[in-house]
Amino acid sequence: MRPVQESLYSRILSRLERDFIKSQDLARVLALALQSGKNVLLWGPGGHGKSEMVEAVMAEVVEDFLNEVHVLSFGEGMDEATLWGGLDFRALEEEKVLRYHPESSFLAKEYAVFEELFDAPASVLLALKDTLTSGWLRKGAQRFKKSTRTIVALTNKDPSEIKDLGPAASALVERFPLQLKVDWSSYESTDYVELFEKVEPRLGGPSLNGMGRILAELISKMAEQGDAISPRTAIHALGAVKAAAELRDSQQVEKVDLLDLRFVDGLEGLADSLKEELDKAAERAAAESRVVAAERKLAA
Repeated sequence: MRPVQESLYSRILSRLERDFIKSQDLARVLALALQSGKNVLLWGPGGHGKSEMVEAVMAEVVEDFLNEVHVLSFGEGMDEATLWGGLDFRALEEEKVLRYHPESSFLAKEYAVFEELFDAPASVLLALKDTLTSGWLRKGAQRFKKSTRTIVALTNKDPSEIKDLGPAASALVERFPLQLKVDWSSYESTDYVELFEKVEPRLGGPSLNGMGRILAELISKMAEQGDAISPRTAIHALGAVKAAAELRDSQQVEKVDLLDLRFVDGLEGLADSLKEELDKAAERAAAESRVVAAERKLAA
């Protein structure tokens, strides 16, 4: 069944804002894709929740999610048999004919999600491009009409990089007329604070006890040095400091718990100067809190 068109964009945005931040553009492009039946390519650096957000949206708006949405992970090991639903071994053994089971593939579903699409071999991309162009799987005497209305493809590769992969990949990109880079426009401490406020209630455990702003300052400092920390890594950092507090049998995160950030993948650069950076981050967070308090007082 197609998604119910009852204020589709508002419905998608509401679902995303429940668990994610900075999701307005993603909500918009997915609403356009589902409304129009166009394919959409979501690309950008890893760790920004592309897969999680798409899954949340599809589960929200497609009534029969399990039966109408086909999720397929691409990669170097992808082959045409996997793409087209598997080999028909009986036909191969008895008739010596190469056939597939497209009724078990994405072609039989109304919606499809392709993870890391452009990691697949060129031969697979070329076969997929031909089928998306014609609307049919045509292999020898086998014919199967595509029922898929919208495909959401995900990749960490920039479209300009994809075109360098060869003509098959370049031509396939053109079959995704809607495209969006999924990242953050800024990686400042306020962005990470917003993220922590969104996810901390779901994580549970010790209270941040005001350490959220200090943690956000530390992480944003790396972005200033040219190493933007992804939301996923920031959430791992949040979980690590909470776990450190639990190891102390404390219900509150303290500054000492942030020293364990050096064990978080992607934050190794903090190891050498972590204590010094902690003190600086605490000073910046305190100053920012005073500014916020003064603005609220002025507004009142």
